[in-house]
Order: sequence, then structure tokens, then C-alpha cells
Amino acid sequence: MVEGVDDVWQQGEDAFPKLRGSLTGDSRTEARVCAVQCLFAARASNGDVAETAADLLEEVKSRKADKVLFAVITTEAGEGAVRYQSLIKVQLLEEWPLDRLDPVLYALLWAAAAELTSRPDTPAKVVMNEFINIAKGFASKPSEVGFVNVVLERISGVVRG
Repeated sequence: MVEGVDDVWQQGEDAFPKLRGSLTGDSRTEARVCAVQCLFAARASNGDVAETAADLLEEVKSRKADKVLFAVITTEAGEGAVRYQSLIKVQLLEEWPLDRLDPVLYALLWAAAAELTSRPDTPAKVVMNEFINIAKGFASKPSEVGFVNVVLERISGVVRG
């Protein structure tokens, strides 16, 4: 018995209640995190990105995410899914093929590539920095953050020239 946790469980309360409010404090960063979660969920379930995004819209709203940015990233990512898979695959390091790539990191790279493509008004360094910071929250090892940095540099070079 774990003190506190079991008490909550016994009372019938959810030990993992739905998140209300922002994780990051910034609506654009929150939209990017939600987009990564959406793309991960869509890919994990072999689902449609647009349907997954629609299913997550209430959570996006409750987390005070920039709904327009979320929609732009997920729409572009969904419409260009095959193109982005090819782009990511080509930019990976030789020792890190696509089938070895963590699914969360794949979703993160996919979302970043979609934003770099669809939002040319946002400086590439800003997009890259945002997704590198998000990677710090998802990565299990510091080397994975460095990996994301290298791959995002390569993707940015292709997408933005």
C-alpha cells in the first residue's frame, strides 16, 4: 500500500486526472506539444491525423494551446505524412535508421518538419529551439536531445534552404 495514492484510489478518484491548464505557460509551445502528442497517437493507432486532432481538440482548448498553430501543424503533417516520413528517413544518421527511432521522437520530428514547411514566417531557429526544448521533456537520454538537434538542423536545411 502506497500512502496517499491508495487513499485516492480507494475514494474512487482518478489517480491521473485530466490535465487542466498549460504545461508550458506559452500557448504556442503548448500547441507544439499537443501536435506531437496528436501525431504520436495517430501513428500508434494507424489512425487519421485529422480525426485524431479533432478528438484532441477539447484537450487542446483546456490546455490553453494556440488552436490555430495546432491546426496548422497537424493539418500539414497529416496531408504530407508520406512526404515527411521520406524527409525524416533521409535526414537520419546512418547509425540510427527509421525503424530504430523512438516513436515519440519521430512524432516530434514530424511536427517540427510540418511547422518548418507551413510557417515560413516563423524563423527556423525558433521552431528548432522550441522542438529541442520539447524533446528534453520526452527524451529518455541526453543523447536523444542531441540527436533531435542534428536531425532538425538537416531537416531545416532541406525545407528552408
